[in-house]
Amino acid sequence: MGCTACIRTRVSLATMRDRVLFRPRSRFYEGALCWLCMLAVPASIAAPANTDEAHMWLGKMMQAAKTLNYDGTFVYRQGDRVESMRIIHRADSNGERERLISLSGAPREVLRDNSNVVCILPDTRRVVVGKSRQRSVVPTLAPGAGDALTKYYALSITDGDRVAGRTTKVLRIEPMDPYRYGYQLWIDENTGLLLKSELLGDNGGSLEQIVYTSLEVPPYIPDTLLEPEISDSGFTRYTTEAEDSESHGSHSQEWKVDWLPKGFLLGEHTGTPTTTGRMPLQHFVYSDGMASLSVFIERLEPDSERLEGLSQMGAVNAYGVLVDGFQVTVVGEVPGVTVESVAKSVSDKQQ
Repeated sequence: MGCTACIRTRVSLATMRDRVLFRPRSRFYEGALCWLCMLAVPASIAAPANTDEAHMWLGKMMQAAKTLNYDGTFVYRQGDRVESMRIIHRADSNGERERLISLSGAPREVLRDNSNVVCILPDTRRVVVGKSRQRSVVPTLAPGAGDALTKYYALSITDGDRVAGRTTKVLRIEPMDPYRYGYQLWIDENTGLLLKSELLGDNGGSLEQIVYTSLEVPPYIPDTLLEPEISDSGFTRYTTEAEDSESHGSHSQEWKVDWLPKGFLLGEHTGTPTTTGRMPLQHFVYSDGMASLSVFIERLEPDSERLEGLSQMGAVNAYGVLVDGFQVTVVGEVPGVTVESVAKSVSDKQQ
């Protein structure tokens, strides 16, 4: 809901650091932390008869998330892990502002406006700042992607149960190949806001779930509710701004990804500075409009930790390979077969 192009990643903010390499203090983790703070299925499914109605509700949901004021509390569940978060969103003539606050685990906040995303992480005494990107209501749903989704997903709509005291419609998004997950979204019939979402695995079971327990849609949200409660005095500040090619020096080189599932296109390529001041990461982001995956490339040093093979935490899969002295890691909320196939296709253009 709201600025939730990466909502699943951001709602599990307390465990983000372990989700990438699943090993704290690795060099890959240091570089990926900035991305994570920014930053969110069976074959041959026949298109359902109510596809047009499903598209209508999808559009209504995306519009509501951007244009309405709301203040809600939701619970994020993954296996036995349960986290509680609060989101406050304001939309007016000046654009959007948003604040996400953890209510369980380590205290932390994410603030977003039209220009920047600021992640305040008091447990590590860090503030991570990056550019704000256009957001949408489901994890990585790109603006205007609704029509393209029907090439890779089947959409259907049904009546749903009440969530947070509100009646809902259930939008089901099912993949047409084994390289993507499915989604089930409960949409408020009155406002169009997303009230509950599930990420569905290969067998149709729920991998992750977000459920709103309370939601208000006030006519006005004051500035005070959008200011952080955590003081960042004395914290180390990092930025995720991309470095130019000259800053990469002799370590800069071109890379290519030879295989991607159909429909996945390059959306972003940056050289992301690590928070340790070491070599920058090459970071490629690919999306089909719904799902996304990232390719990280970093030169290995003698003391570097390596990731080889598949690692998994909930719906997040990571696959690592070593290519010509570089660590290549593919991470995404996609099946393991997807990250493995992509990782094994990465090569150095200079070879």
